[in-house]
Amino acid sequence: MNTIFDGTQKEIGKGAQAKVVLYHGYAYKIYDKSYPTEWIDFEKKQQKEVNISGLSPVRYYDTEDDHIVKMDFVEGETLETRARKGDITCMEILSDAFSFVHSKDISGINMPRLSDTAGMSIPDHDKEIVLPIIERLSAKHKSCVCHLDMHFLNIMTSDAGNSFTIIDWINSRIAPAVFDYARTYIIFDEFSKEALEAFKATILPTMLESGVSEQDFSDAVKASKILRAAEK
Repeated sequence: MNTIFDGTQKEIGKGAQAKVVLYHGYAYKIYDKSYPTEWIDFEKKQQKEVNISGLSPVRYYDTEDDHIVKMDFVEGETLETRARKGDITCMEILSDAFSFVHSKDISGINMPRLSDTAGMSIPDHDKEIVLPIIERLSAKHKSCVCHLDMHFLNIMTSDAGNSFTIIDWINSRIAPAVFDYARTYIIFDEFSKEALEAFKATILPTMLESGVSEQDFSDAVKASKILRAAEK
């Protein structure tokens, strides 16, 4: 029997591999027992790096259960909730979140490079497509921190104003920013055509103006689709 909770915890989120509950002012991420503990340890290490770099103030804490992580609770609401209310500033906030992450100095950040990990979960025939794309774009464009799961559910906002906190950094890697944009493009394409059209109209033009060509973006989307499919 789990001894961490006294029955007053409240579920506030649920994903494919874990659920999150609110308990005594903290959020607790409860992973499925089949979820490898080494992946949980990796997520905690990632979070420590984003804490040190100033990318996120949310701290993780160990508990007596190796499949439960205690986290600082972020007040406010997700950008998804604001979007459902018709808030027209959501894409502006998303754009600001991208800029915030991509502008961080990567020196001293102990985070894997996408080029080093992308081939770990895909078959050889996919590696022949994905790895050359990453190599080409990494040689052409400056690398930065990429969240690689930047969507409305992973951006917490204050009840009023445009301040935000980005959560769920397990996918983050050092890579050219085009891969971050490509990943979000794919997620919107899967879940919200309306958001996708807004993304294409408001955020992609800024990316293209930064020196990323349409071919670069198309290649990044191709590679990112393969990597995302491997996660399912």
